Amino acid sequence: MITSFGRVAPRYPLNAFLRVARDAGDEISRNVQAPEALIGMSLIHAISMACQGLIDVKLPTGQIRPVSQNLLIIAESGERKSTVSSLLFAPFREADTEAVASHKDKKEAYQAELGAWEAKNKGLRSAVARAVSRGQDSDELEARLLEHGRCKPIEPRLRYFMRQEITGKAITEALVGDGESIAISTDEGHVLFRSEAMSHLGLLNRLWDSPGVLMRDRADENLLAMNPRVSVSIMTQHEPLKAFLDRKGSVAKGSGHWARYLVGWPQSNMGFRQVNGEEPTWEHLPVFQQRIGLLLDRYRTMIESGSLERELIEFSLDAKSRWVELAQETERLLRQGEYLSDINDFAAKVMEILARLAAAMHYFAEEVGPISVDTLNRAFEIVKWHESEYKYLFSPENAAPQDVVDARAVAHYLKMRIWGGAWSNTWIPRNDVLRNGPVRKRDRLTAALALLQMRGAICIGTGYKDRRCYLQLMNAFFNQHQMAV
Repeated sequence: MITSFGRVAPRYPLNAFLRVARDAGDEISRNVQAPEALIGMSLIHAISMACQGLIDVKLPTGQIRPVSQNLLIIAESGERKSTVSSLLFAPFREADTEAVASHKDKKEAYQAELGAWEAKNKGLRSAVARAVSRGQDSDELEARLLEHGRCKPIEPRLRYFMRQEITGKAITEALVGDGESIAISTDEGHVLFRSEAMSHLGLLNRLWDSPGVLMRDRADENLLAMNPRVSVSIMTQHEPLKAFLDRKGSVAKGSGHWARYLVGWPQSNMGFRQVNGEEPTWEHLPVFQQRIGLLLDRYRTMIESGSLERELIEFSLDAKSRWVELAQETERLLRQGEYLSDINDFAAKVMEILARLAAAMHYFAEEVGPISVDTLNRAFEIVKWHESEYKYLFSPENAAPQDVVDARAVAHYLKMRIWGGAWSNTWIPRNDVLRNGPVRKRDRLTAALALLQMRGAICIGTGYKDRRCYLQLMNAFFNQHQMAV
């Protein structure tokens, strides 16, 4: 695992989204000034969540696949992750709030109906018992009791989309039935990484694959979920992700877990955002939110009616040909020494991920007919960006040595927390960096500081009076927008 510090990432293709999503993304970019990749990945998550319960996609190979997506977004504190989430996912939270309120009313009505049913049931059972004890004919009473049993009130079910720290059991319980749709979504990745859900990578992999039947068969319970749909979005800072990868990285990578994700490490906008004091205006975001709300209402109406039938989205003939062409190119790039040879786990999933995204974009935008070549190419432009991010983050060839990782982290800490600015003369005791900085093992800090000194970032010297070791921060290095370590 490496850091993005000192790296110039390609610009995220926000313009590749179709109109409603594109306009909303551009508006958030102007008003919030969050990284474009953070906005784009949040758009994908919102679109996929809204569509996954309503549609499936037919691949050119004939397979029927879901349109749910998994996303892993790495962004440090201050990148406005929560702000972007609150704007794009507001319709889901509103729908969940309404569901909770409606469920409360339904539960109260259910309790009243159940009380009346139980009272009548008790009366009928007593009547049957009396008739039997007196030697009287009880057939009519037993028939009435049987018919009454069929009329027992059904306990209302609370359905809500957004889930966070949930166990493997709770995931299955949320999906019991036919066609249930949820999202495991958090902008605090450390919470999810600590949860039991991330200890069930096999289950999460199966959920992405969307099996026809998902069973949890234990001595004390039998849970059955049919045709479930689950999206996962993890927004995290680097350190919690690194800690998780240190614990379970080989298992997650080896099981193909991360290969099921669109990953991204957006370039930071901190320090370069414009502050004008004007209140932002929102013209396009409400249209996007309204479209999500409509799709959520459509899904809820269908699932509660018990007659959910997902629409099948297919490719046009031209789009099929283009998809096959891209699949053939992907296969060629898997050859030894070619671009995808070191990330063959992701490459094995990428064409399906592309089809899922194209279908969701098509349906969300209310395009008529099958998926067009234009929509497929737009989806491909987005997935291509994520392909390069996956290669950067998970390719063995791109794994940075520990001293480089530590040097980047220390340089980032020194610039953000210690450096006094372009015209300053900033000094800091080395032991203060060891005690308060991101690298707190002495030997690793020594190696990182040696690399930073070699790159002209610092000078290391001894205090004239106290004989302590000090670091002088070199303005020419820290004044750069992109600091290469």
